[in-house]
Amino acid sequence: MIILFCGIPGSGKTTIAKIVAERLATLGQVQLLSSDKLKTPVYRKLFRALAPDEKRAEFMILDATFYKKESRRQVRALARGEKVVTVYLDCSLEVALQRNRTRQPNISERAVHIIFHQMEPPENPSLRIDTATTSAAAAAGKIGEFIQDQS
Repeated sequence: MIILFCGIPGSGKTTIAKIVAERLATLGQVQLLSSDKLKTPVYRKLFRALAPDEKRAEFMILDATFYKKESRRQVRALARGEKVVTVYLDCSLEVALQRNRTRQPNISERAVHIIFHQMEPPENPSLRIDTATTSAAAAAGKIGEFIQDQS
């Protein structure tokens, strides 16, 4: 199963993805690929991990903004029929900027604004979670329950 996290910087993707990865480890092998840990070109590296000759864990978590519809479409195309769960983490620009100011390293506020305004939200995500009103632990719980129901 491929779990694709998308949302603007500061929406909680990395924090929640780590919690989900820890919880899923009790069910099978987990591979977490985070854009925060990859050097550019990030999406090319994420897509390469989905290549047919690459061995995949039972649960592959992709943690990046995926703010363009085309990048999410490409993941589904590379999934080779494997289930793709799209988790859209939504929050306001103000919340994202506040969180970004407290994280290290942070990204430029200009970049957060640009991605916020260019975000193409998924039309039919598997899950949409408002991270301004849902804690990271509660969000991870919802995602875990959803994934278990799909397995």
